[in-house]
Amino acid sequence: MNEISNFHDHVAHMDTIDVAQLGSSLVVAPHPDDETLGCGGTVAMMHKQGIAVHFLFISDGSMSHPNSKQFPSEKLRDLREQEARKAVQILVGNTDHINFFRLKDSLVPDKNSALFSETVERVTRLINQVRPETIFVPWQQDPHRDHRATWEILSEAVKNATAKPRFLEYPIWFWELGKREDLELIGQMKKLAVAIDETLEIKNKALAAHVSQVTHLIDDDPEGFMLSAEVIAHFNTPRELFFESAS
Repeated sequence: MNEISNFHDHVAHMDTIDVAQLGSSLVVAPHPDDETLGCGGTVAMMHKQGIAVHFLFISDGSMSHPNSKQFPSEKLRDLREQEARKAVQILVGNTDHINFFRLKDSLVPDKNSALFSETVERVTRLINQVRPETIFVPWQQDPHRDHRATWEILSEAVKNATAKPRFLEYPIWFWELGKREDLELIGQMKKLAVAIDETLEIKNKALAAHVSQVTHLIDDDPEGFMLSAEVIAHFNTPRELFFESAS
């Protein structure tokens, strides 16, 4: 849709914010690679300024290649966790602050799920432990169900947590699958940009660490997922975009 494609032009002209304003942060990724696509350049900038960043991976990522015999579910889960660790190492120089919840890919519990409350409690405990000043989470209307469910979990957890961090939402599938009504919601939110010219190369190296998602490493599943060059191009830009509720 032209309106969404043209939104990139708006990002290029937005005022940027210094990551020092965000403070210590928790990056929440529904799947390994979302952390890099959505805010990899920003967290790399934070690392350059000595700002602490923690990472939470919600799902196990095991459904990217559901029919692979070479990489059955547990083996694929382990591979994707290894890739996530490599990406985080590239972004922030260590893997000291990573949590993997290992919820089933494509079945992250939403507010109508029996596992929702239990998951919210787990996340609330983590927030209270880490006490981040900012949480990065997928945009609330992102077209992927796991992304929307992750937003619901984090929104509820923040309500229950003793810490009250800032809540920044990053778009992933908005660029490819967004609808006109998405722009109406975004129009009611604050839009923030972080300049990542200094760390774009680092971001791209981190994304390349997700080998199973950006190459044909797993070649025995015709229905397997791989990030296309067109999708990656949306994130290979010198600014990262975040939405924040106005209220």
